[in-house]
This record gives sequence, structure tokens and C-alpha cells, in this order.
Amino acid sequence: MLSDARKANRVYASTSLLRPFNENPDNFISQFLTVDESWLHSFDPESKMQSMAWKHVYSPPPRKFRIVASAHKVMATVFWDVEGIVLIDYLEHGSTITTTLT
Repeated sequence: MLSDARKANRVYASTSLLRPFNENPDNFISQFLTVDESWLHSFDPESKMQSMAWKHVYSPPPRKFRIVASAHKVMATVFWDVEGIVLIDYLEHGSTITTTLT
């Protein structure tokens, strides 16, 4: 359920989009920029050759530590318009983006 303020905000946004559409309907879509964000997880598993170690026949096998699948993650922010990708930006895990809206 939307509050009265949110309903008014949606009416304002919709009517502000109708004006450019009515002025130039053929060029309307080309004026938009879309954005999507996604976390990219990465890790480098050890190859079989890298994990091999010399040991004596009677010695126990070396201990292995479990690799965490999300050892490194980056947020990819992709901006695109009607013609294709405009910008891809990467933000390291633990970093923040701050902004002020005008």
C-alpha cells in the first residue's frame, strides 16, 4: 500500500515522462539510461599440479585448507541505453559510494 506522498510522487514522475513522449514519440526511448548492479564472486582454485607435494611414504598427507568461494567479490554496475553499454564500473567489496541528490 502506497502512502499519499508516494502516490503523488508516481503521478509526478508519470506526467513528467508524458511531456517528452508527446513532443517526440519516435525519440522517446533513446533518452533513457538504465543501470543494473551485480556482485561478481571470484577465486583461483589450486590446480592438481600446484597441490602436489613431496612426502615420505609413511608420512601423513599434507593438510589442505578449504577455499572460500567468495574469497574476492566486486560489484559491477552496468549502464546502458538503446544503443548498448555506456559504462561498466567496478566497486571492490568493503568500499562504499556516497552521493547527494539535487
